[in-house]
Amino acid sequence: MTAMNWRDRLIEQNWLQPFLPNYMRPLNEPAMTNEHTKEFVFEAEEFISDLAALVELPRMNKTFKRSIQGFTYKIKIKPKKIQVEMIDTQKSSASLKKRVFITIYRQHIKEISGQGKIMDATIYYQKEGRTHVRSIRRHPVFQPLFYHIHRLDMSISGQQLPDQIQPSSMAEQTPHIPAEQEAEALLEALKDVKKRFSEVREASDLLQQMIPPMEKTAEEYALLDVEEKHDLKRMVLHDIPNLLQTYVSLSSEQKKDSRDRMLQSLDNMYSIIKKQAEDLQATRMERMNHLLQLNELRYSPDYQNNQMKTSTMMKKHQKQIDEQ
Repeated sequence: MTAMNWRDRLIEQNWLQPFLPNYMRPLNEPAMTNEHTKEFVFEAEEFISDLAALVELPRMNKTFKRSIQGFTYKIKIKPKKIQVEMIDTQKSSASLKKRVFITIYRQHIKEISGQGKIMDATIYYQKEGRTHVRSIRRHPVFQPLFYHIHRLDMSISGQQLPDQIQPSSMAEQTPHIPAEQEAEALLEALKDVKKRFSEVREASDLLQQMIPPMEKTAEEYALLDVEEKHDLKRMVLHDIPNLLQTYVSLSSEQKKDSRDRMLQSLDNMYSIIKKQAEDLQATRMERMNHLLQLNELRYSPDYQNNQMKTSTMMKKHQKQIDEQ
């Protein structure tokens, strides 16, 4: 998300709220900040990230759709803009059914602070029989969407992106990625997060500490099971960047209030990555001990003598059968 300009700061002034049209009033609905909405946004991020990772992505005038878990998403790529539509269907378990519309200029058409200018970012939802319209331009839950749309714009424009891992939902559309390549992509993605959020100096040390154990994990990545790989991907590609992206968007006072919790969350993630690396190192040692025991047995003098005796007996037996 881009930094606040004078227009954004003006719109967020409380005294001005009653005079703004509904679509410009910031979303301030407590019931909307729940796990369902977070999952609603996360699935959209996954979809956009999948498109950004495609090698042969059409350059213009293409519409992509996905339906999952009661959510429907539509992304339109045009020469001048990118449009994202997110819908809670009737199958959705959300208490507040919603529709989200985001339209952003392509970066080469109109940009602000290095990203495409936002044309529209509104949410429509039903509450107590009425339809409400609000802006999600600065809402923390929806912040990551703008970053992923920016990545998509970069991908369409042919700009280099850090490698991303294809989630299972795209398995039929993209070729299988070898474990070594997945591991290297995760490591590069973590390094990219550290570089991209270098301005968050209070988190810099923790991000740096994550890299060595991630390097060790990458060496034995193939030994992880499917669930462990999924958790690691989600942490590196989703949870860490989204946490920092939202933190960056806060005001100075909000950052002060949430700083300790943000650092604690990163520290917990670091502990998980570190433990994962230690477990893999222990597994490597166990495998080494097993190989040593096997080779000591297999190539010991006693074993070789027994093997020779067995081989001689088999040859004699076979000769007797042939002579019959």
